[in-house]
Amino acid sequence: MEATRLTPAIGAELAGIDWNQPITADLVDGLHAALIEHQVIILRDADLSLDAMVELGRHLGELAPPHHSYVTHAENPDVVVLMWEGDDKPDADEWHSDMTYRPRAPFASILKAMELPPTGGDTLWASMGAVYESLPAGLRADLDGLEVVHDMGAFRNGAYRAGGVPGIEQAMLEAGTAVHPVVAHHPVTGRPFLNVSESNTRQIIGLSAIESHRLLTYLFAHINRPDYHVRLKWQVNTIAIWDNRGTQHYAVNDYLPNRRVMHRVAVATDARS
Repeated sequence: MEATRLTPAIGAELAGIDWNQPITADLVDGLHAALIEHQVIILRDADLSLDAMVELGRHLGELAPPHHSYVTHAENPDVVVLMWEGDDKPDADEWHSDMTYRPRAPFASILKAMELPPTGGDTLWASMGAVYESLPAGLRADLDGLEVVHDMGAFRNGAYRAGGVPGIEQAMLEAGTAVHPVVAHHPVTGRPFLNVSESNTRQIIGLSAIESHRLLTYLFAHINRPDYHVRLKWQVNTIAIWDNRGTQHYAVNDYLPNRRVMHRVAVATDARS
């Protein structure tokens, strides 16, 4: 297995893996080590079946329950199908980590490109450790110890389209809210990272609404800096695996009305930490 770093801050493309061979513990150990080091790993020409994607996820850890807003694959309920076309605008085209409105967000996601538009539909990831380290030292000290409320964010839109106001109310009950530290620490590396997102962060506890808004707006601007990003141009059968602890991602919504279909497996826990 060979890793080629994609940017100084985040991301690597892995080569030298024969996906026609069984998925072994040694292979997954290598993938996990690369994931911890690079935060996002890209696997080209990885034509894994639904069952193989799920097997890979289970080698990494316990699978997460399905996302409340997405449909699961008819042949394997552990695989979520992300399909957008026409005027069906996705709700996740903002910087976010997956499911931070839960008390414990998933460890990792495995995303495979199945059908792609003629152009567009890229995905970006940001290293939140690098973003945190870019902040002035005094601000970093001020952020330590603060906590912030996360909720389901723009997923309310899909719930409303599906069921109106009762649909939103039910979705909010199912999704819930969670309180997380503004500055969290990666459980394996110990690296501190900024734990707020445009999509899901609502209020910094202990600040007024105006103070919270101003501080979050400043922090979101840092997340948007390209210095800490990697951008992936997908090909069919490309797989991306990212460590949800310390990264955020952004799916560029520039391809509609063309179709984009992805398969995703979410991994709740890290079996190696």
